[in-house]
Amino acid sequence: MIGPLRRRLDAAHVTTTGRDALLGAVVGAVTVAFFLVVERIAFDEVVAPLVGQGADAVQLDAGGQAAVITVILGQAMLLTLRRRNPLLCLTLTVAGQLALVAVLPPLMSFQAPSTLVAAYSVGAYVPRRAALGWAALAAAAQALLGFVLTGPAPAELPGVGSVATQLWTGLLSAVLSYVAATLVGAYVGTRRELETQLRGRVEQAEREREALAAQAILEERGRMARELHDVAAHHLSGIVVQAAAAERLVDTDPARARESMRWIRTQGRETLDDLRLVVGILRSGDGHDSPADAPQPTLDDLPGLLDLAWSVGTVVRHDVRGEAWDLPSNTQRTVYRVVQEALANARRHAAGKPVDLQLDYRRDELAVTVRNPAAGRAARPAARGHGIIGMSERAAVVGGTLTAGPVSGNAWRVRLTVPRGGRTDLEEP
Repeated sequence: MIGPLRRRLDAAHVTTTGRDALLGAVVGAVTVAFFLVVERIAFDEVVAPLVGQGADAVQLDAGGQAAVITVILGQAMLLTLRRRNPLLCLTLTVAGQLALVAVLPPLMSFQAPSTLVAAYSVGAYVPRRAALGWAALAAAAQALLGFVLTGPAPAELPGVGSVATQLWTGLLSAVLSYVAATLVGAYVGTRRELETQLRGRVEQAEREREALAAQAILEERGRMARELHDVAAHHLSGIVVQAAAAERLVDTDPARARESMRWIRTQGRETLDDLRLVVGILRSGDGHDSPADAPQPTLDDLPGLLDLAWSVGTVVRHDVRGEAWDLPSNTQRTVYRVVQEALANARRHAAGKPVDLQLDYRRDELAVTVRNPAAGRAARPAARGHGIIGMSERAAVVGGTLTAGPVSGNAWRVRLTVPRGGRTDLEEP
């Protein structure tokens, strides 16, 4: 029943203050009805015949009923404050209870439920230890002040003890009632906090999952860009160079032009096959080869890469220093890709110029340097294109560093340094 009502209030956009006001109205109406039943049945038909003091001591006239109903309704509407200021709400409802004691007949006792709802709210919205202290204090104040206002019951009434017994019985009953209501509120408040924390953790986990998914998408896009760039840029730059040569030779040397066209056809077929392989790698999980199963280039493939560069007219001077030692496979792949990209850039921006490639095997690292003269005017710092960004990312993955830029002698240099052990705990994204 509470769930559907709460959903209706949510749908109607009722504020918490509005909901508390509605609760106060309901509690007030129920309390008034309950009081009228108690007055008519319990006191008029049970207590009055046992009391030798007459009906005036236990029965209200019309004016008295109106006063009691007014106090009950005003006390109930104070519950509007129960969430905004629970302690003030409890204090005012206890004051309303004392006002109710003052207007009731001397032998009539009635505890309005509003005070217990206020005590419940203190337990739910005030720190636990402080809530119990305030509830006990409110109960003691109500019991003592109420006893002062009404005085002790006549000793001749059945079951009535001494004045001290009446005082302690009333005090104990009030404290138990208020503390019990506060404990119920504390339990509900604790459960609500736990549910809120759990909901917050679930939402946090969902946000983290979405962030991880977004990061995975970005990494996958970066991997796709690097793979496609490495394959396409290298081969297509050679095709462009050969196509330009064929265009110049088509009239003067048709045989060499046809040879260039055959090379372009062969290279185009290889490029298409490589692109299909890359697409298959990126579609891992849908029937194509996965990145782990697909063949990846290593340092053993460098001679073939240099032969390809020679075939398109790039003179590569290859120098190896130090005693070669093994590198992890992902580091070898990084070195291969960086050399491949550097040769493609040299062919694109300084066609026909010689390129110096040096592999320097040191004690703890391998330094790879690709240097080529700049074409035309002196080399100037250039914007970091996708190729340099991709090379830098590859170097970072294996724990290496990469620098690229103009150097003295009107030249451009790409320098990659990778540690000997590599970073075998990471796979290339």
